[in-house]
Order: sequence, then structure tokens, then C-alpha cells
Amino acid sequence: MQNLLIQVDPEQTTGCIKPMHGVGGGPVSAVFQYNATEQFKAAGIPFGRLHDIEYPFGSGEFVDVHCIFPYFDADENNPESYNFTLTDEYLRLMREAGTEPFYRLGAAIEHQPVKRHIHPPKDYGKFARICSHIIAHYNEGWANGYEWNIRYWEIWNEPDIPQCWTGTPEEIFELYRVVSSLIRQEHPRVKVGGLALTSPHSHLFEPFLAYARETKAPLDFVSWHGYCHTPAEAVTNARLARELMDKYGFTQAESIYDEWNYVVSWNDLQPSIALHDKAFGAAFMAAVIASMQGEAVDKLMFYDAQMLLPTWNNLFTPTPMKVHAAMRGVDTLKGYWTLFAWNKLYEAGQAVSCDAPENIYCAAARTPEGETLVYISYFNDDAGLNACPPPAASVRLAIVGRPVTSMTVFMVDDEHNFEPQTVSGDEFTMQGNSFALVRI
Repeated sequence: MQNLLIQVDPEQTTGCIKPMHGVGGGPVSAVFQYNATEQFKAAGIPFGRLHDIEYPFGSGEFVDVHCIFPYFDADENNPESYNFTLTDEYLRLMREAGTEPFYRLGAAIEHQPVKRHIHPPKDYGKFARICSHIIAHYNEGWANGYEWNIRYWEIWNEPDIPQCWTGTPEEIFELYRVVSSLIRQEHPRVKVGGLALTSPHSHLFEPFLAYARETKAPLDFVSWHGYCHTPAEAVTNARLARELMDKYGFTQAESIYDEWNYVVSWNDLQPSIALHDKAFGAAFMAAVIASMQGEAVDKLMFYDAQMLLPTWNNLFTPTPMKVHAAMRGVDTLKGYWTLFAWNKLYEAGQAVSCDAPENIYCAAARTPEGETLVYISYFNDDAGLNACPPPAASVRLAIVGRPVTSMTVFMVDDEHNFEPQTVSGDEFTMQGNSFALVRI
């Protein structure tokens, strides 16, 4: 059996644990049929990105600008022109679960051949005023609204692919400028950003930054996506995003990686999808999360928590149906525990030094009470779809300055689902492509 050493120095601090356990969507799915509120609370999900909400069924009522303001020729200054009803309830339940909405202004993806809502608006100024009224409803009480202090407002989603934008690059850049400028003028305390491009390698990423610099468009954060099959790819994307943001002068803007999941090939998704809810998928999730802690990424949001999207939901599955039940609960899948465990580090607050060998991805935190928490993924990032997993390994934890005589291990592999195991000494066994949280 292979022997692997992880060395943690609780006295060498490396900053704060970052909110890397955000998700796409909120705790309710299928138009309020499935309810994961208790699981959201337990995992301390910090952010839920409001994109593709209730997609594809029910999406006509939630979040998107055309859902909130269904008739573009109506009076945008009249509260009666707006339909906030179901979105209000969706956001209320998010906040009740302790999850902050990360609000995407724009439209959900459209795979159908006839596109309806992803065209450039016929009046950019009016579109911007509609967006401003949506913010006013949720933050300033406009139209019988709320004072919820929703901080993050993201403009559009993936305009670099035809399923999300039918206009030109110049048109989406100009739309961003008009909308962000009005938001900054009328709501100076919120953060505005975008464009949620498919990758920092996107052909629009650098031109967008250049345009924002040239036109002085407000840009508090740059959001981007990256579906990949190795943590190394995620690291490359994160470094490129930060490098380009700094190059164009946006050194203070947050870099937000707000869509990610395991994908080997977009031309043949099913083999990748088949691994999502397995221990392999959880190990991949944990490896990316641990990797991003050490990179210049400010927030991470996994796609997706919604149970109408089983293709992408590694977290929950609905419990069996009960007749006339108002809402069905959910059972957790293996990937959920990677977020639950990260929240333990996030609550601890202080990141500390953690060194590990190849194929081990780790992060560590020190609690105010002096406990050490170690978040570990044993994941072969060269495995691909057909390769064998790495062999089982004996993992030894060394804490600088003191011996390890016992620890509690919460394991996720093919046989375990985060049940606590008390281990004497400083070693325990991990299966290939597995994940663990260790408390010492």
C-alpha cells in the first residue's frame, strides 16, 4: 500500500478560509416541490447563484428579467408592470436557509432552435431601468418590496455562446456598460459585474476587460465559468482570469468562479454525468474546492443544486413521494458532504499551512478552540473516464509541534457517506478517488 504524508502547521496562517461552497440555485426546486432547506442550513451554503432557476419547467416565472417584466413595451416605472410573486418567495426561502442570493440579471440558457429572450434588448436604457427597479424592489422596498441588501448583481450569462446571446460582442459590451453605469448611479452600495463567460480562455474575456477599462464601466467583480475534469485545469483558469484582470487594471475586482462541474467532453456528456453522484464526483469536487482556496479566486459556486437538473446535481435527490405532501424532502448524495465539510473550515475561519504529495489535494483550518481540521481529496487528476482509480493509500497526518495520537475521520468513498470514525494514532486508509474531513 502506498504511504502518503500530509503535514499541517497550525501556527503558520495563510489567510481566511474563503466561501468556496456556494451553489447554483436555492434550497427549493421543481416549483416548490422539493425542499433542501435543512441541508442548506447544515452546510452553511453561503451563496446561491440565480441562473437557470427552475429550468426548464417553470422558468417562465422566476428571476429572469423577462419573467419579472414580461411585456417590454409596458411602463417600466409602474410597479404593476412587474411580476415579482414567485421570485419573492424563492428568494425568501433562500434567505431563510441562510444563503445569500447572487442575482443574475438576464436570461436563462435557450437550447431550443427558436430563441426568445437572449436577443439584444431593443432599448438598452429601458432594460437598464428595469434592472434598477428589480434591485430597488429587493433592496429598497420599491413595489411592496424588501430591504434584503442583496449585494451581488451579475449582468448576463455566457454571451460567448449562441445559446445565451444572439447579438455581437460589441452589443453585449455596450449593454453591460449601460446597465452597470445606471446601477452604480442609483444603487452605489451594491456590487455589479459579469459577464459570466464560459472560460477565461473565451474569445470575449480580454476584449470585455479592455472595453470596460476604456469606457470606465463599473466592474466590481468578473465572473467566469470552467467545466473541467482535472483540478489542474481549474487552477489554470483561475490564474489566467486573475492575470488578465490585473493586466487591464481591475486589481481590486473580485474573481468569481460561479459555474463548474466535472466534464471530460461536451460532445459526449453521458460518461461524465454518470460519475457525478459517485465517490469519484465527490473527490473531484473536493479537489477543486481545496485547490481554489490557494488561488486568487474569491468565491466558488458549484453548478447545480436544483433537482430539476439531475444532469448536474451531485448534491440531492428527492425522497419518495407522499400523497398531498406540500413539499418533499431530499436525501443527500455524496457530493453534498464536500460542501458540508468545507463549511466546517469556513466556520473555523483561519486557514493554515497544509503540504501534501501528488494526487492529494488538501486545505486545513484552525478553530478558535485549538482544533485542527484537514480537508482531503485523494483524486487522480489523470484518471479520465476509463482509467483505474489510484490504489488505496495509507495517509499519515503530521502536525508540526505535537504528536497525533487520535483523530476523527469523516470519509466519503464507495462504502462511506461521511460517518465519523475514531482513529487511534496518526494514520488512516483512503481509497482511490475519495474524500475525507479529519478533525484533530
